[in-house]
Amino acid sequence: MGFVANDEVSEFRQLCLEDLEFSTTPKNPDTTPLDTMRKSPGEHIDIDDETNALKPINLHYEHYEPAARHIEVDENYSDGDEGNSTDEDPYASLDPGTTLAIPVINPSAFPVERLREVQEGRQPSTHIADMLVHKTPSGSITQVTADIRDGSINHLFIRDPRIIDALGFAAPDYDTINIDIAKFRLDESFTIRVFSGQRPKKLENWIMGELVSARHAYLYWLDERQTADPEAPPFAAEARAIARKTGRRWPDVMSEIEHVWRMEQGRGGNEYRNNRFEYLGEDPTYPQGAEGRRVVRSMFR
Repeated sequence: MGFVANDEVSEFRQLCLEDLEFSTTPKNPDTTPLDTMRKSPGEHIDIDDETNALKPINLHYEHYEPAARHIEVDENYSDGDEGNSTDEDPYASLDPGTTLAIPVINPSAFPVERLREVQEGRQPSTHIADMLVHKTPSGSITQVTADIRDGSINHLFIRDPRIIDALGFAAPDYDTINIDIAKFRLDESFTIRVFSGQRPKKLENWIMGELVSARHAYLYWLDERQTADPEAPPFAAEARAIARKTGRRWPDVMSEIEHVWRMEQGRGGNEYRNNRFEYLGEDPTYPQGAEGRRVVRSMFR
């Protein structure tokens, strides 16, 4: 070490003492006692830590225990929304003797164009104002009722299960018309049968009636021919005669007859011929040998 002044020696020594207070001597074979070196690693280290931060942690998952306390769950709990499931009928819990009247949200979807009085131009402005579906809580629909405006009656009843089914009221709400055309008969149209004891000609009266399926023109034509298997196609004279009898327009009658005739005579016609009851509502039979005479007479009407 070099030479220093007398007043510098005390300052130098003071600085060295302060530095030594914070210094540590690395442990090595020359500075570590022999008995300490014989101990296993960590035995000679004494750490006082209340947080236990250095305690061993068990990382084996099979010994893991969740910190959250166990919560009991009531499996029978109900929040009252079970009835809103689309797979369940919300009315099934009501008394079986209850009669429900469910408003239809789209009554204008009813096919008024299938009404004969609309087709024939006698009541062209007929429309449905309101409609109700009547059913038991857990059963099928019993009837459908409707208020009619600008028609021949004021209140309409629909009781035929087949027609109700074709209108497509579906669970769970039963409040929407969703027509399934495949469930109607060929060219099916409807008439309104006025209940007895009423006077429809009096405009101030409240008139009620029931919707019924109208007889197909092809069935009238079979009656005209007196055979279930006509050999010749229909003639216009026959359509005119049927139109006069039924109060319809003869072009409409002719169109319906020709439609079924072509289907029964075309490819796959046996399907329609052998299932007339399904497609037309009737499968009439007649005595043999009558068609020839009827055809000749029909051609010259």
